[in-house]
Amino acid sequence: MRKRFLLASVLITTLGILLFTVLMTNVFYGNTENEANRQLKIYSNFFDAEQPFDEASASAFSERLNGARVTYLDPLGNILADSAGEALAGESREDRPEVIAAFAEGEGYSSRKSATLGQSMFYYCVRLDEPVSVGGTPTEGCYLRIGIAASSEAGVFLETLPSLIFFLLLDILCCLIFAWIATSALLRPVEDLTKSFAMGGAPVRSKYPELQPLAKMMNDMTDEIGEKVARVKEDRRLEALILDSMEHGIVIFRTPYDVILLNKTASRLLGCEPNEPVNYFIEDSEIAAIIAAGEAVSVTRRIDGRDYSLRFTFQENTRVLLITDVTEAMAAARSKNDFIANVTHEMNTPLTNIRGFAELIESGSLPPERVTSAAHTIIKQSDRLANLIRSIINFSAIDSDELPDYEVDLSELLRETLASFEPKFSKKNIALTAEIADGVKVQSRRERLVEIVNNLVSNGIRYNKEGGTLTVRLEGGDAPRLTVADMGVGLSEEDKTRIFDRFYTVDKSHGGTGGGFGLGLAIVKKLCKRAGWKLSVESELGKGTTFSIEFCPKQA
Repeated sequence: MRKRFLLASVLITTLGILLFTVLMTNVFYGNTENEANRQLKIYSNFFDAEQPFDEASASAFSERLNGARVTYLDPLGNILADSAGEALAGESREDRPEVIAAFAEGEGYSSRKSATLGQSMFYYCVRLDEPVSVGGTPTEGCYLRIGIAASSEAGVFLETLPSLIFFLLLDILCCLIFAWIATSALLRPVEDLTKSFAMGGAPVRSKYPELQPLAKMMNDMTDEIGEKVARVKEDRRLEALILDSMEHGIVIFRTPYDVILLNKTASRLLGCEPNEPVNYFIEDSEIAAIIAAGEAVSVTRRIDGRDYSLRFTFQENTRVLLITDVTEAMAAARSKNDFIANVTHEMNTPLTNIRGFAELIESGSLPPERVTSAAHTIIKQSDRLANLIRSIINFSAIDSDELPDYEVDLSELLRETLASFEPKFSKKNIALTAEIADGVKVQSRRERLVEIVNNLVSNGIRYNKEGGTLTVRLEGGDAPRLTVADMGVGLSEEDKTRIFDRFYTVDKSHGGTGGGFGLGLAIVKKLCKRAGWKLSVESELGKGTTFSIEFCPKQA
């Protein structure tokens, strides 16, 4: 504040001094010009008309006038004689302001820089009423011009510059002293007030009436802040109590090195303390990839002999991890899978017998009107049960599949698989459009790729419309892409979120008319996820569905 006050006062007074100097210079110069004009007119009264109008007379008259410049002009304004030198004789001065004025009014004044002498001059020109002797001949209407040296307005200003600088320095010193005294008197009470406020404790008081409202406001603010701090502390205590009492682990963090909140359960499970980096997020490559991707996802980890679900959610720059104990749920799921596997294995033998019996009936052992219909029904249901059993077994076997991958020619496999579906295309009058790039190879296993292609093409036929089109496109490159697009019933928004769930089918009748069990796309998703491929679906209800798989190279 002192600097601003000093700067403002110096600036204002400096501008005032400069303006005053300029104005006074202008006034002084105007007075000087008027005095010079008066003096020049007096000089003209000393002129003796009886003297010859020649160079010697002009020089003599100039000496009498203390060195003033004397010029004799003929009636046309040409120089007859000039005390500045003979070389000027014969030159015209009819264009000079003072001469022009004398032509018109009998006399004229002007102030300007002389081109001959190279300095500022005051000039006075007057027409002579009496004839003068020019070369011995009396001549009327001649002119007398007298000039004296003068300082220009800028010169006058420069002459005053040393005094101006002295006064400016004196002004700065005075302003500095005044600003220091004034600001000290103004700021000291405010500084005392702020010191009392900063120290806290006792209420802020001031002996100055002008500052008492400010002191009251500070005291009110202190009370309000104290209440808010107390509420915040209580809220934080309750939050810590609730979080530490939870069975679930909660971690709120920005990065693995910047943890905002960590409750006791999460600290115990992840093996870290509050205000420490979570090494678990760095050491586990899958979790590190999830954090880097920033997509909400859940993963399961086994910690201290129990299974936990780690649910990551993301909001702007903040990440939240919810750790839930799912040991019992995982055990139930494993029991269910084991039960399904055992039951389906046990059903294989009876199904084989049913199929054999049905074939015997179909051969004619029973009356044709009954046997044929019954045989077709048995065969159809037995095939359907066998497919169900095979799908369930296949789905359960994916997790335990540890066989090594190898390079598979996907282009060749795709052409062979599409050829095997030719009867189904013909039966439903579906036009196949195949755009398959040559030599596209994928690191996987043939049976898994066949499973994926079979399920996608089967769905494309099953849910396509009569006489529709199925487009299968395979693109090469570093990340090959397979696209299967139909013109069928399409998917609703609800269907798109659940289409890859186990046993979920778009056909809600459960009567088998669609021919699917809801495991095909679940198998596709599981295989793609296991291989690290990107599976996506685009669909519009009533206009068709497009499934895409991007075969991303598996990260080392």
